[in-house]
Amino acid sequence: MLLGALLLAGCSTPGRSKAVAGPAPGTSPGLCTRVVNVGSNLVQLQIAVRKFVPDRGKGAAVWLTGVSHIGDSNYYATLQKHLDAQTLVLYEGVSATAHGSGGATGAPPPDWKEPAEALPSDSRRPGLQASMASSLGLVFQLDAIDYNRPNFRNSDLSIEQLRQILEETPAPPDSASAGQSFDSLLELMQGGSLLDGVLQLFMRFLGASPRLQGMSKLTLIETLGQINGDPARLRGLPPAMKQLLDVLVARRNENVIANLKGELQKMPPRGTIAIFYGTGHMPDLEMRLRRELHYRAADELWLTAFSVDLAQAGIPAGEREFLHSFVKRELEQIAAGR
Repeated sequence: MLLGALLLAGCSTPGRSKAVAGPAPGTSPGLCTRVVNVGSNLVQLQIAVRKFVPDRGKGAAVWLTGVSHIGDSNYYATLQKHLDAQTLVLYEGVSATAHGSGGATGAPPPDWKEPAEALPSDSRRPGLQASMASSLGLVFQLDAIDYNRPNFRNSDLSIEQLRQILEETPAPPDSASAGQSFDSLLELMQGGSLLDGVLQLFMRFLGASPRLQGMSKLTLIETLGQINGDPARLRGLPPAMKQLLDVLVARRNENVIANLKGELQKMPPRGTIAIFYGTGHMPDLEMRLRRELHYRAADELWLTAFSVDLAQAGIPAGEREFLHSFVKRELEQIAAGR
C-alpha cells in the first residue's frame, strides 16, 4: 500500500461527506491529514482545507485545498461546492504541453487524463488510480470533479518541463537518475507494463472481497495519516526516488507560487484563490505562503475523504491496532533507511 499512498498524496459517515470543525487555527501548522475514530467502528481519513490571509493590510484570501485523488463521491461534491465559490482555482495537472505563467483557463487539455502524480494515461485503459478507486469502492478525482469551470486554471508544469529539470539534476552517486525513475513512473501510469498488469489483477482481487477491501482502505488511511499525506517524510527512500519526489513536489510548488503571486496582483481585495493540489504538496506550499507572501492561517475545514466501517468489513479491533502498529513500525524503518 506504500505505492498507493504515494499515488494519493498527491485526503463521513458512509454515504455522507461533511465539513468537520478543526482545532483552532495555528494550533497544528502543517497538519493536512488526520485519522478520526467515530464511535468504535468507523475510521475516517480527513483532509484539511485551510484558509490564509495577509499578515498585514488587506488582500485576497488563499485556500490551500488539499485533496486525495480517490475518495467518496460526496467528498468530491463538497470539494466542488467549495471550489466553485472561489474567485480563482489554481489546479494541479501535469500535461504534455507547457502553460504560461497564467496557465490555461477552463477545462484541462485533451491529453490530460490523470492528475499530477498520475500523469497522462492511454484512455483505452483504466488508469492505475481509477482502478484503485474502483477496487476500493470509491471514485477517482477526475471522474468526480468538473474542471470545466470559468474560474479553474491549470497551474502546473508539463511533462517536458519536468524532464528538462530532471535532465539538469545530477544523478545521486551509485543510483539510477531521477529521470529514469520518472520514466518508470510514466510507464506504470500509462499502463501496459507487466507491473501494471499485475497491479490491475491484484486490485480486481481486492474488489471481490469486502474484508480485503476494508483492510486495504484502512492501510491507506493509516499510512496517509501517519505521514501527514507527505511522502517527503519517508526519508529512507532510495536517492533517485527522493530526488524525483523533490522535483514532483518542490519544483511544481515553486511554479504554482509564482503563478499565485501574479494572480494576487490582479485580484480584488475580497477575492479568493484556491490552490487545488494533492496533500503531498500542502506542507511545503504552506511554508512558502507564510515565508514568501507573509500570509497566516485564519480558518480551516476538515473533510472526510473516505472511511472504513470495521464491523461491516469484518475487522476486529485487535486487527486494527495491529495494523496501526505495523504501519508505524514500517514507516519508522523506511525513515531510518533500513
